[in-house]
Amino acid sequence: MQARLLEFAAGNGGLVTRSQALALSRRHVVDDALDSGALRRLFPGVYVLAEADTDRRLMRRAALAYLPAAALSHLDALDLWGVGRPGARIHLTTARARPAVAHPTLVVHRLKDFCIEAPRVVIRDGLRVVRLERALLDSWPILPEAERRSPIITALRDRRTTPSRLLAPLDEGPRLRGAPEIRRLVTLVAAGCHSELELWGHDRVFSDSRLPPSQCQYPMQVGGRTAYLDRYFPAEQVGVELDGAAWHGDSGQRERDLRGDAMLSAMGILVVRYSHRRLMSEPDAVVEELQAILARRRRLLAAV
Repeated sequence: MQARLLEFAAGNGGLVTRSQALALSRRHVVDDALDSGALRRLFPGVYVLAEADTDRRLMRRAALAYLPAAALSHLDALDLWGVGRPGARIHLTTARARPAVAHPTLVVHRLKDFCIEAPRVVIRDGLRVVRLERALLDSWPILPEAERRSPIITALRDRRTTPSRLLAPLDEGPRLRGAPEIRRLVTLVAAGCHSELELWGHDRVFSDSRLPPSQCQYPMQVGGRTAYLDRYFPAEQVGVELDGAAWHGDSGQRERDLRGDAMLSAMGILVVRYSHRRLMSEPDAVVEELQAILARRRRLLAAV
Protein backbone atom coordinates (compact mmCIF):
# COMPACT_ATOMS: atom_id res chain seq x y z
CA MET A 1 0.00 0.00 0.00
CA GLN A 2 2.84 2.38 0.76
CA ALA A 3 4.30 1.68 -2.69
CA ARG A 4 1.07 2.86 -4.30
CA LEU A 5 1.15 6.05 -2.23
CA LEU A 6 4.76 6.81 -3.15
CA GLU A 7 4.07 6.03 -6.80
CA PHE A 8 1.24 8.57 -6.79
CA ALA A 9 3.47 11.22 -5.21
CA ALA A 10 6.18 10.56 -7.81
CA GLY A 11 3.66 11.00 -10.62
CA ASN A 12 2.49 14.22 -9.03
CA GLY A 13 5.90 15.87 -9.18
CA GLY A 14 6.94 14.57 -5.76
CA LEU A 15 3.96 16.12 -3.93
CA VAL A 16 0.93 14.66 -2.18
CA THR A 17 -1.61 16.18 0.18
CA ARG A 18 -2.95 14.30 3.17
CA SER A 19 -6.44 14.17 1.69
CA GLN A 20 -5.02 12.63 -1.50
CA ALA A 21 -2.95 10.18 0.52
CA LEU A 22 -5.94 9.06 2.62
CA ALA A 23 -7.97 8.52 -0.54
CA LEU A 24 -5.29 6.05 -1.67
CA SER A 25 -4.17 4.41 1.58
CA ARG A 26 -5.22 3.81 5.14
CA ARG A 27 -4.24 6.32 7.79
CA HIS A 28 -1.58 4.05 9.32
CA VAL A 29 0.08 3.61 5.91
CA VAL A 30 0.37 7.39 5.49
CA ASP A 31 1.69 7.83 9.03
CA ASP A 32 4.19 4.98 8.53
CA ALA A 33 5.48 6.68 5.37
CA LEU A 34 6.04 9.85 7.38
CA ASP A 35 7.61 8.02 10.33
CA SER A 36 9.98 6.07 8.08
CA GLY A 37 11.05 9.20 6.21
CA ALA A 38 9.67 8.06 2.85
CA LEU A 39 7.56 11.23 2.93
CA ARG A 40 8.50 14.60 4.37
CA ARG A 41 6.06 17.18 5.72
CA LEU A 42 6.48 20.60 4.10
CA PHE A 43 3.28 22.22 5.37
CA PRO A 44 0.44 20.91 7.50
CA GLY A 45 -1.23 18.24 5.39
CA VAL A 46 1.24 18.62 2.48
CA TYR A 47 4.03 16.09 1.97
CA VAL A 48 6.83 15.45 -0.52
CA LEU A 49 8.96 12.43 -1.33
CA ALA A 50 12.11 12.14 0.77
CA GLU A 51 14.32 12.45 -2.31
CA ALA A 52 12.34 15.29 -3.88
CA ASP A 53 14.34 18.41 -4.71
CA THR A 54 12.51 21.12 -2.77
CA ASP A 55 13.22 23.89 -5.25
CA ARG A 56 11.23 27.10 -5.40
CA ARG A 57 8.62 25.70 -7.77
CA LEU A 58 7.88 22.68 -5.58
CA MET A 59 7.66 24.90 -2.52
CA ARG A 60 5.19 27.13 -4.36
CA ARG A 61 3.09 24.12 -5.39
CA ALA A 62 3.11 22.89 -1.81
CA ALA A 63 2.11 26.32 -0.48
CA LEU A 64 -0.82 26.50 -2.91
CA ALA A 65 -1.88 22.99 -1.89
CA TYR A 66 -1.72 24.07 1.75
CA LEU A 67 -3.87 27.16 1.03
CA PRO A 68 -6.13 26.19 -1.89
CA ALA A 69 -8.02 29.51 -1.75
CA ALA A 70 -4.80 31.52 -2.24
CA ALA A 71 -2.64 32.61 -5.18
CA LEU A 72 1.02 33.51 -5.45
CA SER A 73 1.46 37.26 -5.13
CA HIS A 74 3.87 40.11 -4.40
CA LEU A 75 7.52 39.14 -4.98
CA ASP A 76 6.73 35.59 -6.10
CA ALA A 77 4.28 36.94 -8.66
CA LEU A 78 6.88 39.41 -9.94
CA ASP A 79 9.29 36.50 -10.38
CA LEU A 80 6.72 34.40 -12.25
CA TRP A 81 5.92 37.35 -14.52
CA GLY A 82 9.64 37.82 -15.20
CA VAL A 83 10.03 41.35 -13.85
CA GLY A 84 11.51 40.80 -10.39
CA ARG A 85 13.18 38.45 -7.96
CA PRO A 86 11.57 36.37 -5.21
CA GLY A 87 12.30 37.01 -1.58
CA ALA A 88 13.39 34.57 1.10
CA ARG A 89 9.78 33.58 1.84
CA ILE A 90 6.86 32.70 -0.43
CA HIS A 91 4.11 35.32 -0.72
CA LEU A 92 0.45 34.32 -1.03
CA THR A 93 -2.76 36.34 -1.07
CA THR A 94 -6.13 34.99 0.10
CA ALA A 95 -9.49 36.31 1.22
CA ARG A 96 -9.68 33.85 4.10
CA ALA A 97 -8.23 34.23 7.55
CA ARG A 98 -4.51 33.62 7.81
CA PRO A 99 -3.43 30.15 8.93
CA ALA A 100 -3.79 29.64 12.68
CA VAL A 101 -0.12 28.65 12.87
CA ALA A 102 2.37 30.93 11.11
CA HIS A 103 4.84 29.13 8.88
CA PRO A 104 8.42 30.45 8.61
CA THR A 105 8.58 30.01 4.81
CA LEU A 106 5.29 31.79 4.06
CA VAL A 107 3.99 35.35 4.06
CA VAL A 108 0.20 35.27 3.78
CA HIS A 109 -1.58 38.51 2.82
CA ARG A 110 -5.30 38.83 3.39
CA LEU A 111 -7.42 40.84 0.94
CA LYS A 112 -11.09 41.03 1.84
CA ASP A 113 -12.61 40.72 -1.64
CA PHE A 114 -9.93 38.46 -3.10
CA CYS A 115 -10.92 35.43 -5.17
CA ILE A 116 -8.87 32.93 -7.16
CA GLU A 117 -11.05 33.18 -10.26
CA ALA A 118 -10.20 35.00 -13.49
CA PRO A 119 -9.56 37.82 -14.14
CA ARG A 120 -8.09 38.41 -10.68
CA VAL A 121 -5.95 35.27 -10.84
CA VAL A 122 -4.42 33.46 -13.82
CA ILE A 123 -2.44 30.26 -14.30
CA ARG A 124 1.22 30.79 -15.13
CA ASP A 125 3.75 27.95 -15.29
CA GLY A 126 0.98 25.76 -13.91
CA LEU A 127 0.60 27.90 -10.77
CA ARG A 128 -2.12 30.26 -9.55
CA VAL A 129 -0.78 33.79 -9.59
CA VAL A 130 -2.23 37.29 -9.33
CA ARG A 131 -2.19 39.45 -12.43
CA LEU A 132 0.93 41.42 -13.24
CA GLU A 133 -0.59 44.80 -12.43
CA ARG A 134 -1.69 43.63 -8.97
CA ALA A 135 1.75 42.18 -8.27
CA LEU A 136 3.49 45.42 -9.29
CA LEU A 137 1.34 47.58 -7.03
CA ASP A 138 1.31 45.21 -4.05
CA SER A 139 5.09 44.76 -4.14
CA TRP A 140 5.91 48.47 -4.14
CA PRO A 141 5.62 49.04 -0.34
CA ILE A 142 7.60 45.91 0.62
CA LEU A 143 10.52 46.32 -1.78
CA PRO A 144 13.64 48.21 -0.66
CA GLU A 145 13.41 51.79 -1.91
CA ALA A 146 16.29 51.30 -4.36
CA GLU A 147 14.51 48.33 -6.00
CA ARG A 148 10.92 49.59 -6.18
CA ARG A 149 10.91 51.17 -9.62
CA SER A 150 12.68 48.49 -11.64
CA PRO A 151 9.74 46.02 -11.98
CA ILE A 152 7.39 48.75 -13.19
CA ILE A 153 9.99 50.12 -15.61
CA THR A 154 10.62 46.64 -17.03
CA ALA A 155 6.93 45.77 -17.35
CA LEU A 156 6.07 49.00 -19.18
CA ARG A 157 9.24 49.14 -21.29
CA ASP A 158 8.75 45.56 -22.48
CA ARG A 159 5.04 46.19 -23.10
CA ARG A 160 3.90 43.50 -20.69
CA THR A 161 1.28 45.92 -19.46
CA THR A 162 0.09 49.42 -20.28
CA PRO A 163 -0.03 52.61 -18.21
CA SER A 164 -3.84 52.57 -18.15
CA ARG A 165 -4.02 48.93 -17.00
CA LEU A 166 -1.44 49.55 -14.30
CA LEU A 167 -3.06 52.71 -12.98
CA ALA A 168 -6.65 51.41 -13.08
CA PRO A 169 -6.44 49.63 -9.67
CA LEU A 170 -5.20 52.88 -8.09
CA ASP A 171 -8.39 54.58 -9.25
CA GLU A 172 -10.72 51.73 -8.29
CA GLY A 173 -9.36 50.51 -4.95
CA PRO A 174 -8.31 51.94 -1.59
CA ARG A 175 -5.43 54.35 -1.48
CA LEU A 176 -2.11 52.56 -1.84
CA ARG A 177 0.96 53.77 -0.02
CA GLY A 178 3.24 55.29 -2.65
CA ALA A 179 0.44 55.97 -5.16
CA PRO A 180 1.70 59.49 -6.11
CA GLU A 181 5.22 58.15 -6.76
CA ILE A 182 3.82 55.27 -8.83
CA ARG A 183 1.70 57.63 -10.94
CA ARG A 184 4.68 59.87 -11.60
CA LEU A 185 6.89 56.91 -12.49
CA VAL A 186 4.33 55.50 -14.92
CA THR A 187 4.01 58.91 -16.59
CA LEU A 188 7.78 59.22 -17.04
CA VAL A 189 8.22 55.68 -18.35
CA ALA A 190 5.33 56.20 -20.77
CA ALA A 191 7.10 59.36 -21.97
CA GLY A 192 10.25 57.36 -22.76
CA CYS A 193 12.36 57.14 -19.59
CA HIS A 194 13.17 53.44 -19.81
CA SER A 195 15.89 53.04 -17.19
CA GLU A 196 16.90 54.30 -13.77
CA LEU A 197 19.65 56.30 -15.45
CA GLU A 198 17.18 58.04 -17.75
CA LEU A 199 14.88 58.80 -14.84
CA TRP A 200 17.80 60.29 -12.93
CA GLY A 201 18.77 62.30 -15.99
CA HIS A 202 15.24 63.59 -16.40
CA ASP A 203 14.99 64.70 -12.78
CA ARG A 204 18.49 66.09 -12.30
CA VAL A 205 19.54 67.27 -15.76
CA PHE A 206 16.96 67.50 -18.55
CA SER A 207 14.25 69.13 -16.44
CA ASP A 208 16.66 71.92 -15.52
CA SER A 209 15.25 75.32 -16.52
CA ARG A 210 18.61 76.27 -18.09
CA LEU A 211 18.06 73.73 -20.88
CA PRO A 212 15.53 73.93 -23.74
CA PRO A 213 12.84 71.23 -24.10
CA SER A 214 13.99 67.79 -25.23
CA GLN A 215 12.33 64.49 -26.11
CA CYS A 216 12.87 61.04 -24.57
CA GLN A 217 13.64 57.99 -26.69
CA TYR A 218 13.52 59.92 -29.96
CA PRO A 219 13.32 57.55 -33.00
CA MET A 220 15.84 58.01 -35.83
CA GLN A 221 16.25 55.96 -39.01
CA VAL A 222 19.90 54.90 -39.06
CA GLY A 223 21.31 52.43 -41.56
CA GLY A 224 17.94 50.92 -42.39
CA ARG A 225 16.87 50.46 -38.78
CA THR A 226 15.21 52.58 -36.13
CA ALA A 227 17.53 53.78 -33.39
CA TYR A 228 16.31 55.60 -30.30
CA LEU A 229 18.23 58.51 -28.85
CA ASP A 230 17.92 58.67 -25.08
CA ARG A 231 17.34 62.40 -25.37
CA TYR A 232 17.00 64.71 -28.38
CA PHE A 233 17.03 68.49 -28.69
CA PRO A 234 15.27 68.99 -32.05
CA ALA A 235 15.98 72.71 -32.54
CA GLU A 236 19.72 72.15 -32.11
CA GLN A 237 19.80 68.65 -33.70
CA VAL A 238 21.68 67.29 -30.71
CA GLY A 239 21.18 63.79 -29.38
CA VAL A 240 22.28 62.72 -25.91
CA GLU A 241 23.10 59.11 -25.11
CA LEU A 242 23.34 57.95 -21.50
CA ASP A 243 25.79 55.09 -21.20
CA GLY A 244 24.99 52.71 -18.35
CA ALA A 245 27.61 51.34 -16.00
CA ALA A 246 27.97 48.16 -18.12
CA TRP A 247 28.61 50.07 -21.37
CA HIS A 248 32.35 50.48 -20.85
CA GLY A 249 32.85 46.77 -20.30
CA ASP A 250 30.90 45.69 -23.42
CA SER A 251 33.22 46.32 -26.35
CA GLY A 252 30.71 44.97 -28.89
CA GLN A 253 27.93 47.30 -27.76
CA ARG A 254 30.34 50.22 -27.60
CA GLU A 255 31.50 49.58 -31.18
CA ARG A 256 27.91 49.38 -32.46
CA ASP A 257 26.97 52.59 -30.68
CA LEU A 258 29.98 54.47 -32.04
CA ARG A 259 29.18 53.33 -35.59
CA GLY A 260 25.65 54.59 -35.08
CA ASP A 261 26.98 57.92 -33.81
CA ALA A 262 29.08 58.27 -36.97
CA MET A 263 26.05 57.62 -39.18
CA LEU A 264 24.00 60.19 -37.27
CA SER A 265 26.84 62.68 -37.64
CA ALA A 266 26.69 62.20 -41.41
CA MET A 267 23.00 63.12 -41.18
CA GLY A 268 23.86 66.34 -39.35
CA ILE A 269 23.01 65.07 -35.86
CA LEU A 270 25.55 65.71 -33.12
CA VAL A 271 25.59 62.91 -30.52
CA VAL A 272 26.92 63.64 -27.04
CA ARG A 273 27.53 60.78 -24.60
CA TYR A 274 27.57 60.89 -20.82
CA SER A 275 28.73 58.05 -18.64
CA HIS A 276 26.77 56.67 -15.72
CA ARG A 277 29.43 57.99 -13.33
CA ARG A 278 29.48 61.49 -14.83
CA LEU A 279 25.71 61.88 -14.91
CA MET A 280 25.23 60.66 -11.36
CA SER A 281 28.13 62.50 -9.75
CA GLU A 282 28.25 65.77 -11.73
CA PRO A 283 24.70 66.67 -12.84
CA ASP A 284 25.30 70.44 -12.59
CA ALA A 285 28.46 70.19 -14.67
CA VAL A 286 26.57 68.17 -17.29
CA VAL A 287 23.85 70.84 -17.47
CA GLU A 288 26.42 73.60 -17.93
CA GLU A 289 28.27 71.61 -20.59
CA LEU A 290 25.05 70.90 -22.48
CA GLN A 291 24.15 74.58 -22.29
CA ALA A 292 27.40 75.46 -24.01
CA ILE A 293 27.07 72.72 -26.64
CA LEU A 294 23.51 73.72 -27.51
CA ALA A 295 24.42 77.40 -27.74
CA ARG A 296 27.26 76.60 -30.15
CA ARG A 297 24.97 74.43 -32.25
CA ARG A 298 22.38 77.19 -32.50
CA ARG A 299 25.04 79.62 -33.71
CA LEU A 300 26.37 77.07 -36.19
CA LEU A 301 22.96 76.22 -37.60
CA ALA A 302 22.02 79.91 -37.87
CA ALA A 303 25.15 80.56 -39.93
CA VAL A 304 24.40 77.79 -42.45
